[in-house]
Amino acid sequence: MKRLIALFIVLTCFSGTVFSQKKGVGQVKTVVIDAGHGGAKPGAIGKKCKEKELTLQMALKLGKLIEENYPDVTVVYTRKTDVDIDLSERARMANRAKADLFLSIHCNSWSSSTPTGVETYVMGLSQSRANMEVAKKENADPNSPESYVMFAMYQNAYLDKSLDFAQAIQDQYKKSIKTINRGVKQAEIFVLYKTSMPAVLTEVGFISNPEEEAYMMSEAGQNTIVTCIFNAFVEYKSATEGVKKPAKLKNDLKTDGKTSKAPAANETPVVAEPTVTEKPEEVKKETLPESSALVLSTADTHVEAPENIPEPPAQGKTAATEATPATPDAGSQPAEKGKVNVVYKVQFLSSSKPLKEGAKELKGMTDYEYYMQNGVYRYTTGNLASVREATALQKEVRGKGFADAFIVAFNNGERITLQKAKELLEQ
Repeated sequence: MKRLIALFIVLTCFSGTVFSQKKGVGQVKTVVIDAGHGGAKPGAIGKKCKEKELTLQMALKLGKLIEENYPDVTVVYTRKTDVDIDLSERARMANRAKADLFLSIHCNSWSSSTPTGVETYVMGLSQSRANMEVAKKENADPNSPESYVMFAMYQNAYLDKSLDFAQAIQDQYKKSIKTINRGVKQAEIFVLYKTSMPAVLTEVGFISNPEEEAYMMSEAGQNTIVTCIFNAFVEYKSATEGVKKPAKLKNDLKTDGKTSKAPAANETPVVAEPTVTEKPEEVKKETLPESSALVLSTADTHVEAPENIPEPPAQGKTAATEATPATPDAGSQPAEKGKVNVVYKVQFLSSSKPLKEGAKELKGMTDYEYYMQNGVYRYTTGNLASVREATALQKEVRGKGFADAFIVAFNNGERITLQKAKELLEQ
């Protein structure tokens, strides 16, 4: 017990130091690409190859695409050869580089050869057996008492941005790879916890499935996967910086632009995303077991939807006055169809559950609202007509302890990108 208390104190100091070192958000100028495993730690092993080989090949291809299209972006690789890099060191490399984004590439595996599909993880506490299995595979010692204390202390300052990037990756997979889309999930993954920036870990396929392994080994399969991740990076960077995506992008990877098929023993075509009122189809018993508790998004009907999530409040209703009707603000007020009604807010906190008034996570904030996206409650303050006003409020909110607070835009109550807001206001 004394050991755990001492660790708690040390990690508290560490967390404060890490988050105080982060430079201002709003630009994506340094990205760290982490090829999972390496050296004496091969990761998952298929019938014909090892995870460490596939992740390195795809990491190098992805970095090349980013470097060719964004000369102003610094790409840092945790490894470029077959070497074993400690998980803590991978995170330290990203922190030392003051990176704006961290991406770890991995291949999934299961005791059965049947499961297939792609999924992307952000850091978070999970009670899902399947998610825990992924964490055990990717962590050095996830069962130690110290690990539980460490994960419980996780600060989700970068959760919102991590979710945005993770969802962009899954959306791209859905467009281009014909396999099961397992969505965006949370798990206690060490390398994501240690990074002081938006960070995701993507599982690009099941190496334990012979046909999916063959797809990941093929030039066409790798190129399609890498192009998906790159396109997600382009979308994320453009949205974060509030600029248009480049008109022309270089891509010398040999892809035909068509939907690629990742053969699977239990393959089911990707279908349209269900609405929240629809009951998703039951996952076939042969597929990877899934808990519905912390699946943050359901990209198709083959991933179980979250259960027991409270209904979100009407847009514009503050959490502090949830029990009584609130006066709609400019961001939620009904508007005529096609009418531009853009407002800016400062988003300062994300939570997997609604917070009570006065909760310590709010740090004394009383003038706030929240909206729900991908199963996550996102807290905002302000209701402003210009970016200049929002920037001043952002500085004020950061001064209250929310170092990663950022500006978001809404049109008629619907969240839009800053670039879209600019275009609407210029009409």
